[in-house]
Amino acid sequence: MLWLIATFFLLIYMAIVLEEWLQWDRTLLALGGAVLLWGLYASTQPTLSEALKTLVHSAEKTSQIVLFLLAVMILVEWIRENGGFVLLQKWLLHDSALQELWRITWVTFFLSAVIDNMTSTLVMLAIIKARHLERDRQWTLVSMVVLASNAGGAWSPIGDVTTTMLWIAGMVTPLGLIQGGFAAAVLNCLLPLLLCTRLFMGSRASQMRSPLPTSDSSLTGPGGFEHLVLSMGLVLMLMIPVLAHLTNWPPAMVAVLCLLALACVVDPWLSKAKSRETPKVAAKSHTRLISAFFKIDWPSIVFILGILLCMDLLHEAGVLAHLSKFMHDYLGQEFNQIFALGLLSAFLDNIPLVSASMNMFSLSVYPLDHGLWLLLAYCAGTGGSLLILGSAAGIVAMGQEGLKFAWYLRNFTFKALVGYVGGTGVFWLMR
Repeated sequence: MLWLIATFFLLIYMAIVLEEWLQWDRTLLALGGAVLLWGLYASTQPTLSEALKTLVHSAEKTSQIVLFLLAVMILVEWIRENGGFVLLQKWLLHDSALQELWRITWVTFFLSAVIDNMTSTLVMLAIIKARHLERDRQWTLVSMVVLASNAGGAWSPIGDVTTTMLWIAGMVTPLGLIQGGFAAAVLNCLLPLLLCTRLFMGSRASQMRSPLPTSDSSLTGPGGFEHLVLSMGLVLMLMIPVLAHLTNWPPAMVAVLCLLALACVVDPWLSKAKSRETPKVAAKSHTRLISAFFKIDWPSIVFILGILLCMDLLHEAGVLAHLSKFMHDYLGQEFNQIFALGLLSAFLDNIPLVSASMNMFSLSVYPLDHGLWLLLAYCAGTGGSLLILGSAAGIVAMGQEGLKFAWYLRNFTFKALVGYVGGTGVFWLMR
């Protein structure tokens, strides 16, 4: 039965990987696969109540992650709808193409540590589109945005789904993740940036300075309160790990409380302020947070839920224990196993890989903030940069900019590999 469950999961996962060719929806595949796998598992248990008890425990763990992501995505969407991100465009434009490359890269790196890497990529791509650079330079800039967003999310508990999973599961703390992963993430971003510098050296950026269209709701919003919106939104995002650390409350609960503060205090006050300045948008302003709730990426939330339920089932069925033994026998040290998992994340989604790793290694052996968990956060977060299809940020870049898989493989995979190896070298020296 163990091999039957493992085979069935592989078929589901391959269908998800090949969704573009099969024309099947990955969200339905993940959620439907989770239901079928749990049904198959329940049929092997002595009693139905025992299987239901296991399912309830799994649902309790995954619901914390899903609730946290839901609250954070609503907050980010509120910032976007109210024009907070339009300020970044004004700060990043520069006459020197090299200066612009460095500014966009490092702003993306730090921004993705506060908001998720896919959102930071979307914001930066909207800015890059206004530059009208020649193709290779524009795609290089877009590629650096993808790499910087993945690297930036790897050292923050709220920067990537995988680091959030490790934090909520009690394997890392926000402070431990920052202290242990920041240097490696910086090196991961810096080395490819230095390799890209030659292409931009001595060049001038496009002289086109026209602002983005006001109809672009991802960047602009009414009322002229962009500074206030951006600062308030980022403060609330940063307060989540701080309050969770000070109160020892679950991060999901703290995220919902921050969202409640936004709904009950910040958003009504901002609506009143806007109504005094621009009465015509007052009515719309009162529905901004509700509108953000309906505009978040619900399919991604459901997909993550389905994948997490699948991975918990593999853990309960003993599949991951066999995988752990196989990797230990053939790869030896845990460092080599995590390094290989990072490379694998260039081909497979890092969410199930991290979920599997969390069940393969025990907290009793590797305590809170152990180097293994920090290395896992880094490798899973940055390994996807090796291929353009290896991360959500890369897939967004392909869709928004028309970036080709073959071009990225030829021009950027080696640069990303240099950064990945350089970052893991930091952990190797710290062992």
